[in-house]
Amino acid sequence: MTDTAPRLLPAEENFLADFFGLEEPLLIWLEQTTQDTRAGADDVYALPADLDGEAVRAAWARIFEALPKALLDERRALLTGEELTTGNKVIGPDGYEHNPLYAAPVDQADVEVLVALLDHFRKALAREPGYTDLRSILTEAGEWYADETADRARYSVGERVPETAEQVVNRLARALTVLQLQDDDTRTLLAAVTAAGPDRRIVLTEDQEQAARRYFDRVITAVTEGKPRIERAFARFVEFGDDSPVRP
Repeated sequence: MTDTAPRLLPAEENFLADFFGLEEPLLIWLEQTTQDTRAGADDVYALPADLDGEAVRAAWARIFEALPKALLDERRALLTGEELTTGNKVIGPDGYEHNPLYAAPVDQADVEVLVALLDHFRKALAREPGYTDLRSILTEAGEWYADETADRARYSVGERVPETAEQVVNRLARALTVLQLQDDDTRTLLAAVTAAGPDRRIVLTEDQEQAARRYFDRVITAVTEGKPRIERAFARFVEFGDDSPVRP
């Protein structure tokens, strides 16, 4: 028996980058490590006994498969710079257009698998016994996620800057925070999204608009956690037209 229910997901650039970026390389490596261990391969990283890399990637894949095509198109448009004309439109009472919102049927059990993975990651960051190899995987993933924008104080221009293990873990933590938002504002907006007509225009009432402002403020706070302050200010400016926090 599954516990599948609609989840509200924003077409917010930082959230989509975190969620889509989890699979490669991180979840693929964990899956391969579990497969190699079960096959009796030599020189394989030792994962904690209750961390099943195959199950983790399968849970992520089921969430991915539940995403509406329009949200996948939003991600592609953000990467390519193309204009998307077929997605949801979330419009305030004054005509202001928010980031698009979508609903996806997500199984709570799959979310819990990712929550358990995050717990393992945090134990690796804390260098708990039995987590040395998992921390090594996180460090190697940081090399993969290396940023082209160089820290000129330490790196030559153009050299790839590796993420720390903590920054890699933050990717999962940020994505999960958004996936698990289920407060009153989220439910209010979810109802509006699921009631949208064929034209995909979601025109908010005054109450829904206030819920949207609070919701997007929570999303922006979550998806910029662990990043430079300027990124949070920029995300607020893109969503609200200014960089001031939303008042409750």
